[in-house]
Formats: sequence, C-alpha cells, structure tokens
Amino acid sequence: MARFIYQLLKHSYHIFTSHFLLVWLLFLGLIVVCAFLLGSRPPDSLSSGLSERGVSDGRVRLRSRLSLTDGISAIALLLFVSFYIVLIFYKEDFAAYDDDQLTDFSLRGRNFGPPVWPSVGRFFPLGHQEFNLLRFFTKSPAGYHSFAVAQLIILLLALVVVLGGYKFVCRVPILIAVTLAPSFVLSFASLICPDRNVLFWLAIILLCLYGYSETKARIYFIGCLVATHFALYYKETVVVFVVAYAGAELLLQSYLGRRTGYRSWQELARENSLQVGMLAVSGIYVVLFLVAMLPHPSYSYITMKRVALSSVILGYLQLNWLVFILILVLILRLGSFVFCEGQLDQMWDSLALGASAYFFCLIALRLYMPYYTAPVDLIALLYLARVSLSWLLKPTKLRVSVVTAVFVCVLLHNAAYSAFSIIESKNFIAIKSQFAGFLRSNAPRVSSSTVELFFPYADGYRLMELSAYLRYKGFRLAGQKDTNSEAGPGLVVEGREAFANNRCVDYRDYACIHRDSARDGALIIVLPDDKASIAEVEEIGKNSVLLFSTETWGVRSRPGCWLRLLHAASFFSERGLTEHWLRLHVFLKSHASASREAEPEASRIVRSTTSARGLNRL
Repeated sequence: MARFIYQLLKHSYHIFTSHFLLVWLLFLGLIVVCAFLLGSRPPDSLSSGLSERGVSDGRVRLRSRLSLTDGISAIALLLFVSFYIVLIFYKEDFAAYDDDQLTDFSLRGRNFGPPVWPSVGRFFPLGHQEFNLLRFFTKSPAGYHSFAVAQLIILLLALVVVLGGYKFVCRVPILIAVTLAPSFVLSFASLICPDRNVLFWLAIILLCLYGYSETKARIYFIGCLVATHFALYYKETVVVFVVAYAGAELLLQSYLGRRTGYRSWQELARENSLQVGMLAVSGIYVVLFLVAMLPHPSYSYITMKRVALSSVILGYLQLNWLVFILILVLILRLGSFVFCEGQLDQMWDSLALGASAYFFCLIALRLYMPYYTAPVDLIALLYLARVSLSWLLKPTKLRVSVVTAVFVCVLLHNAAYSAFSIIESKNFIAIKSQFAGFLRSNAPRVSSSTVELFFPYADGYRLMELSAYLRYKGFRLAGQKDTNSEAGPGLVVEGREAFANNRCVDYRDYACIHRDSARDGALIIVLPDDKASIAEVEEIGKNSVLLFSTETWGVRSRPGCWLRLLHAASFFSERGLTEHWLRLHVFLKSHASASREAEPEASRIVRSTTSARGLNRL
C-alpha cells in the first residue's frame, strides 16, 4: 500500500511539473473571476479619513496645457527612444549569453519547457515561454527583438500615464533616466533576461495601481491582480517585492486606521481589497513553489552564483547608486513620519519598501549580476522623482541645486555604465559572428573530414554556448546527428577541462573532448571572454601560426582605458577584465617546418580579414 501511494504521488508530481502551465492558467482564470466579483468600488471613508489626518496622497498636481517646451520635450523623447531602439537591433544575432536556449529550442521548432527545475533550485515557469509562440511568426534576430521593443514601447506609455500628475517637460527626463539605467538596458538588449518581462508587468502593475487610486474602477483591480500573477512567475524574488509592498501598505493603513477609529481587520481588508488580493495571489505562488520544489530541494544555482558578501555590496555600489539613494531617502522619510509626524505616500512609500526588500533579498542570497536590480531601479527612479518634485514645490536655491546635482550625476553615471554594456555585448556578438565567418571561409582549405578546435582557456559552459551558435549557423559538430547542417568538415570541440561523458555540460548534447594540448593541425582559439593574458596568447603563437585575429577598437590591453574602469557592468567579470577581453585569436598548430610553409598563406588570410576588424566598432 505504501509503495502504491508513493508511486501515485510520484506520478502526480510528474504531471504537475510537466503540465504546470495548465495549472497556472487555471489559477489565472480563478483570479480573474474573483477579481471581477470583488473589485467593486469600496467606500471612500478610509481615504477621506487619511486625508483629514495629513497623510499625503502623493499626487502633485502640475498639469497644464501643452506648451512649446512640452513639444520640444516630446520630440527629444521620440529621438532618444528611436536611437535606443536602433541600438537594440544593431548587429544582433543569436550569439549572446544563454542564447542557446533560443537556438536549441525555439529556432529549431521545439518548445522550451516551463523552467521548473527543483534539481538546481529554480522556479520561474513563464521564463522564455514567449519564444514558443514567436517561432510561428519569425526566425530572425530582428523579429525576436521586435517583441522586446514592443514591450519597451508599452512600458514607456504606461509610465507616461503613471506620471500623469506632472508636466510633460518633467516626465521626459524621468523616462530617459529610467531607460538609461544599466540594468534596464541589459534587460531589453538581451532576449533571455527574465527581468525584461518583470519590468513590463511591473509597469502594468503601477499603471493599474495609479488608475485604481484615481477611479476605483474594476478594470484596474482586475488588471493589477492579473499583472501580479504574471510577474511572480518570471523571477522568484518578485514575491518578496509584492508581499513587502502589499504588507507595508496594509500596516500603514492599519496604523492610521486605529487612530481614526477602525475596529477590525475585516473592515481594513474590505477597504484595501486590492492589497489583500495581491497577497492572496502571492500566496498561490508560494504554495505552487513549495509543491514543485520541496520533493527535490536544491540550491545549486544559488551556490553557483553566490559570491562574497563584500564583493556583492561593492559591485552594486559601483554600478547602482540609485538603490542606495532610495534606501537613504526612504529611511529619512520613515524617520520623519515616526518621530516628526511627517507625511507618507501610502502607495509610493510602500512600493519603495517593496523595492528595498527585493534588493536586500539579493544581498542576503549574495547574488550579483548587472541586470538583477532592474525592478528596484524602476521603482527607485519613479519614487525619487516623485519625492524630488514634491520637495521642489517650494523651491529654494539649495533644493534646486541639490536635486539637479544628484540627478545629473546619476544620469551620467548610468549613461557611462550603459554605454559599457552596449559596447561589450554588441562587440561580443560581432566577434562570434566573425569567427563563424572565418570557419566558413577556411572550410574549403581543409582536406580532412574533421577540424579540431582546441580551446585552452574556455570552460564547458562557454563551449556549449559556442557550439549551439555554430550549429545554428549550419556547421556540423562531432557527436551530433543534424541533417540541417551544411556540407563541410565536422568540428571537433576540445578543451583542457575534464568533461563528464565527453559532454560540454550535462544538460545539453554537445560533445567536448578533453585534451591537455592541441594536436598538430588543430586550430587553437582564444575567445573574447577567456581569462587569458596577452603573454599567454603570445606564448601560443611561438609554436603556431596566426590565422585570424580581431579586437575591439582601441581597448586592447591598456589597463588605464576608461572603458575598463566600468567592469562592474560586465557579463564577464565584476572583479576586473582580463587583458584578452573582447579579442579573438585563432592559431594553426604545426611543426616549425610546416609553419614556415603555411606562413605565406596565413599572412594572406590575416590581411584579408584585417578589413573586417572594423565591423565590430560602434
């Protein structure tokens, strides 16, 4: 009997995880129905009571008719957004980090399953699911990025509405500052960052919160809960933000309600049904998370990504000033409220608390990536802009100077780091594309049926990603049966790492062969993200012939280059960049005599590719 129950539970768990999207859709329908029934206009007694007791509703009225200045601001915003979109499309290919999740699934006509991975401790079931639909309409990089651009435009329009209490000339610099945050740029420039979807649905949540606070309309009530239900399943840490925000607003209302005579939690819940609904939606997520993860708990992903606490804090201090300014301003406002009877904005201060909790969760887990703080940055910019403009309702020279100086410093800081992110990602993609072009042009000169590619410094994950890109480009890879590949020699990927079962990684079928050194006739490749020094590359060149090289404009190995000082925004290393950063070298391993014979031909190849080096310039 016990064995039967165990097998039944195991089978039920398999059905639950493999058909999770059906479960998610079921709860989505339940949320819509409940929100429709409960989303009627609540009494206005609480909001009026709060107004009577001096709690600011935070809506600074600066509306006016459109002026010439507003028109110029609108044109400036359109030009900026147009340039931003051009940069997203510029030199795009499926060669960025983690794009194997596109080339191995969506682009090959296969669905990417919901990321419910108890074995590594990940649970974000909606991650990359949009690409399962996009494959029916497009297979091009521009087509896939068009989806991200559409999300960006909708997000900006939602923020324009959320900032509707301000003059348009005030909204434009706020929107530009939002889009210039490095985490925001990375989220929309990279297809596989789930934070892009979190930003999109967070903007919808803000739009619905703003609309509901203005009108109490049912459509905003439903929209807010639906958007929350979407956002939660794109990243695990979103639940911290939602619970902290909704809980903070309920506590604030409870504190003020006791001073105004409210007698029960039931009455408070009726008056704040939207926040209670968001907590209920979060509760559904927590239950599903526990059901999916508890049978096979693992934290290997967090363990793999975790770095020293001091490195995490230092990295965010370098990259993200907004978060720390947000925390400082929030502490001052809370202190003023508690000790000096200051005023709080029940929605925006609660949102700031939620964003702070989200950030402290990243710190506690010791997780650092340049785009991890994207939701925090969005809330921080909107919140700080709101506080600053409210502070400037009674302008003085000191106030104007402080706000202007802080805004300009943050804007320039974010612009510099965002420029670094774009330069790094676009050049990395361009270099991989040029490498694929070199292999294709070199194929006719290969007499054997295979070409050995030896990577002395690359790990299995990087080799898997490169293999996925090469297969997408039509190359034949050893150890795979792919009828879609073009004719030509097969590529044998080799490296110094001890590959288990001759696989680059255990969750992909790409073959990687262990070798301590390259054999004669093999190509030795030093990739742009390899941890290699120029001296090590020169040492390889002593016994080999350089066939191809490319490098980023002027960056090279100069340690004092300004671009290298911004390494905190790098995908490669937040601790510093190697000398070989964004450079590619391809050598032919041969004996000395063979090297002398091959040198004229190699020199011709190098000269023919010199003109291509400018392709990776921005």
